[in-house]
Amino acid sequence: MFRNAQQLMLFSTAVVLFVTACLYGQQLIKTMTDALNNTTQFTVEMEGRMNTTLRTTEPKRYSGAEVLHTVRQMTGTSITVEVDGQAHLVDPLINRKKTIPVQLNGSYRPEFIRDEWGGLMRIQFWKEASVH
Repeated sequence: MFRNAQQLMLFSTAVVLFVTACLYGQQLIKTMTDALNNTTQFTVEMEGRMNTTLRTTEPKRYSGAEVLHTVRQMTGTSITVEVDGQAHLVDPLINRKKTIPVQLNGSYRPEFIRDEWGGLMRIQFWKEASVH
């Protein structure tokens, strides 16, 4: 009889530990999901306003389509976007058909103008001559 009671206690302990581990795992998954959702929401709210300090050794080139996308993404921010020296403001919510004069297949060199603290003030795109 004593042996059966001991086995029942061990089995009960194992069941309690298993259920506790399952509940703890479920709580961890919920916490990780909440953290991921909060990070995603924070990143969405910061769209176009993040400062980067990455420096590349080779200047990046943008296609005309990327320039159009950048202009539309920066609308509504305090950051001015210029293409070939002309500032453009395209608000897709007000006028979806308004566009800027860029060649979609063209190559544009970006210049990021920053203040003394590293904050982005203006983006300039300059068209490069094609070699065809």
